[in-house]
Amino acid sequence: MLGRACHQLGRAILAPAQVAACTTQMASVHHHKEAEDMKRFTGVTRSNKAKANRNTHVNEKMFRRMRGRKTLLIELPEDSAREKEAEMSPGEMRTELLKRGLNPYKEAAPRVWNEAQVTFQSIYGIADPYVPPETPGSFTDVNNKFDEVKQRMQHKFYNWRMGTNRIRKKQGFEKFDVKTFTEKAEDIYVQAHNALQARDRQGMHKYITEYAFAKMWPDVENGSVRFELLEVLEPSRVVAVRCFDNPPKSGNDIAQITVRMHTRQKLAIYDRFGGLLLGSEQEAKDVVEYVVFENHIAVVDGEWRLHGKIYPRWIEPKQGMNITRELSAEDLDRISSEAKTLPLRTTEKLEELKKAKESDE
Repeated sequence: MLGRACHQLGRAILAPAQVAACTTQMASVHHHKEAEDMKRFTGVTRSNKAKANRNTHVNEKMFRRMRGRKTLLIELPEDSAREKEAEMSPGEMRTELLKRGLNPYKEAAPRVWNEAQVTFQSIYGIADPYVPPETPGSFTDVNNKFDEVKQRMQHKFYNWRMGTNRIRKKQGFEKFDVKTFTEKAEDIYVQAHNALQARDRQGMHKYITEYAFAKMWPDVENGSVRFELLEVLEPSRVVAVRCFDNPPKSGNDIAQITVRMHTRQKLAIYDRFGGLLLGSEQEAKDVVEYVVFENHIAVVDGEWRLHGKIYPRWIEPKQGMNITRELSAEDLDRISSEAKTLPLRTTEKLEELKKAKESDE
């Protein structure tokens, strides 16, 4: 009996436990059901909504080539090669391009940018180059007259709002007056040209800005300038006052004042060989100029300096220079010989009268 009980106990222990009934979802590829759900088959819709990857096609092997076409292989130069190209001279770069089979004169574009010094005490340009005409426009064209009056009124408003009113708010410029500024402007104008004439770099940087230096220094770098201010024909007057900050909304205020100057002066510019390019040292001319002066008013020790000139569209264009030279002895002999061979006008008249009488007879 004991053996029988042990046998039943062993069967109970080895028997599998009873579990509840459950269903399992099978994932398989059904090629015969492609037409029923083409979006599912091509991968437009997701096979599993919980996955972020949309490229879960039913037939992964079929669309393997299409997925491979999405990848674009780009040949990128190495950083060492770029650094090497940056240090190449123009001749070495030309040779390198020819080695690659490129025509440097046809396929490689030259550099078109201009490098300039970066400074925050001056700007490279004139903020507002508008200058009102000295004579009022005609009343024949009503539209032009209205536009001119509108521009004049805006110009006067900006002179006060963005000019004198803003300058007087700065420390050290509380008593700024445009009427007393003209005398200082004339002195700066003369000192700047004297420093240019003497090739004094320190003096030029004291009286002119970096923008003006880039334009005036080439005249004396490979040549020479002679300047003399004889007299001021009309009292100079301020025609425009502008104040702005550079960079914008930074508080680094810079002021520009345009002064109309009518002077009599002598100016001559020579090339490096001593040839006269412009003007004359003996002949004085009356000149009307609109000179721009600039000051870095954001600092207390800012100084007014010559910045540039404005050439309004309504001003008369300057006449070109008639270059003359001294005649040599050979030129004088040639001109005198040519003059002797020319017939006199009286002789030509007598011959014409003689022919007219013969034709009448």
